[in-house]
Amino acid sequence: MTLRGSARRSIPYLVAIMSGFLLAYLIVAFFIFPAHLVTTDTKVPNVVGQTFEAASAQLQKVGFKSAKGEERFTAGSASGQVLGQNPLPDAVMPAGTKVVLDVSQGQRTTTVPQLIGLSRQAAELALQNAGLDAGDVTQRESPSPRGQVLSSSPNGGEKTPLPSEVSFIVSGGPSQLAIPDVTGQSYASAAQLLMQVGFRVAPAVPDTLTAGAPEGTVTSQEPTGNEPAPPGVTVRLRVATTPKAP
Repeated sequence: MTLRGSARRSIPYLVAIMSGFLLAYLIVAFFIFPAHLVTTDTKVPNVVGQTFEAASAQLQKVGFKSAKGEERFTAGSASGQVLGQNPLPDAVMPAGTKVVLDVSQGQRTTTVPQLIGLSRQAAELALQNAGLDAGDVTQRESPSPRGQVLSSSPNGGEKTPLPSEVSFIVSGGPSQLAIPDVTGQSYASAAQLLMQVGFRVAPAVPDTLTAGAPEGTVTSQEPTGNEPAPPGVTVRLRVATTPKAP
């Protein structure tokens, strides 16, 4: 028997032995260590724009977990809408990977302060403190004091987005006012009252002819008290003055 013949007769035995080892390996690999051969990597779906609940359900369906990440106010996005995700869409990740979802809290809002009855300056300060801007300010004739806020849009107490503007209407005062009768008052008190209601006051005119009037008091006025006049009219006051000695 030659060496070559012995080798040829051994080949079937070697093939059978190798086949047995291979079969045993495959049985062990598939039934005992299947996770090392069967991949569970999957593309992460794009869930941006969905609600958090819908996004979580889609991720769970393909084998991923979900967790809520950053929550922030975002103009133009509804509350609960997914703004971003990590890992990013189409990333290939093992099953069970946690996908963190950033979620919108919607548009930030605030309550419009009550402005009616405030002066224009006080209304603008109240809006500034609420994070709002003053919009158009218009005037309208009204019995209310000049400059007092009559209405606002949006109304006080309403919710409005941030940032936004609030417009309001202020009183331009009545078209005619009754001039207060200030005779008998001191010039300082009379001038203050007239200016408070919207009139101007000319410098005092000395009056040395009205007998018995206390020094410094108003003896007469022009226009006269209780006479109607437009706001801004100048009122001239005569004030009792002791004549100087010759």
